[in-house]
Amino acid sequence: MSIDSGQAASYAIAPRIGRWIIPAIPFGWTWIPDFGIQRSGEGMAPSNVYLKEDELLAGDQLMLYIQAQITLIKRTFKDPAIAGPASTQFPGAQDSAMLMLKHQPLNQMSVIQVQHYVRNEKWIGIVTLTTLESELLKVRPDFDQFLKLVRIAPPPDPPQSTSIPLPQL
Repeated sequence: MSIDSGQAASYAIAPRIGRWIIPAIPFGWTWIPDFGIQRSGEGMAPSNVYLKEDELLAGDQLMLYIQAQITLIKRTFKDPAIAGPASTQFPGAQDSAMLMLKHQPLNQMSVIQVQHYVRNEKWIGIVTLTTLESELLKVRPDFDQFLKLVRIAPPPDPPQSTSIPLPQL
């Protein structure tokens, strides 16, 4: 499924990743099915926005989930700089928070990740912007616009029981 850059789609036909509904993408970005969006081109560093979902295994505490993610981040990256989490607002979410991460991969360029976590019941949605530090001010307005457009679909209906009466013996 594709969606033209900068074009809006109705929620019924908009692309989805799990429960994420993506009715439009910023101009200059490309839709990547089952991933999110990417900005790249000649003479510019690539940036991407990845949409993911997860599930709380116990309780309803988004901050406990984020603390577990921070532990994983610290194990994954050497000396990451982490800011947050900071509480945010997101339509359709019971809780939401933002976390920022700065790290340096092998090529020594500083990479910034801006992660938004949203919770609805046991469902966790994660939207992550990944870009070079030098590109952050250029792509952040597009990311903020994208966050204003993306929505959470209601949970799927539980499967209906299709019991067939058994004959009496």
